Amino acid sequence: MASHHRLGQPFKIFCRADEEYCVTVRDDLVVLAPANPMDEYQHWYKDMRHGNEVKDEEGVPAMVLVNKATRQAIRHSHGRSHPVRLRAYDPDDEVNESLLWTESQDVGDGFRCIRMINNIYLNFDALDGTEENGGIRDGTVLGLWEWHEGDNQCWKIRPWGNDAAAGTGGTRDFLSYSTGNLPPELASHRTMHIFCKADEEYSITARDGAVCLAPSDPSDDCQHWVKDMRYGNEIQDEEEYPAFALVNKATGEAIRHSLGQGEPVRLVPYDANELDESVMWTESKDIGDGFRCIRMVNNIYLNFDALHGDEDHGDIRDGTVIVLWEWCEGDNQSWKIRPWCKCCPKFFPDCAIILCMVNILIHHVFGFVGFVNDEEQPASI
Repeated sequence: MASHHRLGQPFKIFCRADEEYCVTVRDDLVVLAPANPMDEYQHWYKDMRHGNEVKDEEGVPAMVLVNKATRQAIRHSHGRSHPVRLRAYDPDDEVNESLLWTESQDVGDGFRCIRMINNIYLNFDALDGTEENGGIRDGTVLGLWEWHEGDNQCWKIRPWGNDAAAGTGGTRDFLSYSTGNLPPELASHRTMHIFCKADEEYSITARDGAVCLAPSDPSDDCQHWVKDMRYGNEIQDEEEYPAFALVNKATGEAIRHSLGQGEPVRLVPYDANELDESVMWTESKDIGDGFRCIRMVNNIYLNFDALHGDEDHGDIRDGTVIVLWEWCEGDNQSWKIRPWCKCCPKFFPDCAIILCMVNILIHHVFGFVGFVNDEEQPASI
């Protein structure tokens, strides 16, 4: 069987009824169990490679959910109220429709329905996982049911991230790429994440040759971008903003202009020593709260746009494609490019506490206030 590490990072799947329980495989059944990042039976790959070709009736791209430990994919049940099933999965084989699922639009707080590709009215349901039936418990079976607005039908698929790395002895074999694919000229540059105002919990990533959004995960090198500003003095847009290239850390590729409005941006190999206008972008002035447009250097009227990432189309979801579009004042067109901080409280809350303790200790021992990043280091001790 083909290696599964190229399917990407592992995810956990949990429902709103009890976020402390995750979907797992046990005795050839799909059930819920207390969340444990060390348990690879709770690790799922989200294979989105068929999403460009196969979509549900709402136009949402399909996915396969593959268990890391068993190499099995979740299969449709026999019908309403029946448990979902498992089937051996080889990513190199032609995919069976019975393994394909889609996510609905946001049903509140980032949760979504997970439903059959060919029947979006049957959703993942933690059977008898409602308050009336005693809530979620260890061993609650995952079945399919019609939507009835239950918390046991509202799901999130989120990266295990650093928890997974810690739980597997610090290995990163489950990631889709290793580090070191940046050109030597950029290898020492700080990496950035790129996110939009429509949902700041999603970052731009490189996936299967496409540029899309995914749940933010600082351990995923495909979400790390270098902002190469070295040609900014030579090339500016018509408003005289300096140009830059956005180069992916994992692939070494740069984001290239699309073929026109509504078309997806592309990825191309990046030559750090050659000026290529087709990979050059600029940022607009601040359009509110620090967000800016990202637009072509030679046509500032076409901007980064998270396609159908507005409220009218179901908001941002995993796999939302980045295209170019004329400015229409959408939150899905408003972007920030910010460093992936090594100790970012947003993703590592404990770091904020540790930094505070270090600052207090430094203050008492050395007599000055500590620092939290390179720019705030004291000149001398």
